[in-house]
Amino acid sequence: MKKKASSAKSLSKAKSFLSPLPSPSPEAGSGKSCGFNFFASAASSKKKALSPPSVLRSPRTPAKPLSTTSDLKDLASSSLESLKRRVDVYYADVLKDIDASHARISKRFKIQTQACMQLAEEAEREYEKLSDKIDENTKSIKGSYVEFMAEVQAATSRVCKVSIPELAKSAEKAIENLHGRYGVAANPG
Repeated sequence: MKKKASSAKSLSKAKSFLSPLPSPSPEAGSGKSCGFNFFASAASSKKKALSPPSVLRSPRTPAKPLSTTSDLKDLASSSLESLKRRVDVYYADVLKDIDASHARISKRFKIQTQACMQLAEEAEREYEKLSDKIDENTKSIKGSYVEFMAEVQAATSRVCKVSIPELAKSAEKAIENLHGRYGVAANPG
């Protein structure tokens, strides 16, 4: 009698432990029901709550009396299959979120790379413009210097060839006038 009572107790414990799992709720998908938010990143990136397909939502089966070990095994395998299906759904959702995040990051990286390339091209164009202006200014300064030096040389040549002899002649003339006025001989001697 005690054997039957203890086996009935163990069967009822196993029955409560291995009863089919309830279908996941949106709270279960977000991790709020257990206080641990494993799917927080997945849930935060989604607009709507996580809900597995209707195939995985199995209504509670009426409690079947567990009288044999095979019944217990069937219940355990059905619970395990249900759990596997739910894990597969969550895993697929996590993979989708990861793929979406990867696509967003790739898109941002591509946009940033294009912006950097455009900025580099604009900087190169500005550098070329500035370099052209510097070359132009250098050429004009060189041209002005050549013209200035030519004018200086022409003026110096004119002074040396024309002005100095004219000044020398006018000085000699003034000296002769002074000699004539005061009656001094030009070459005493």
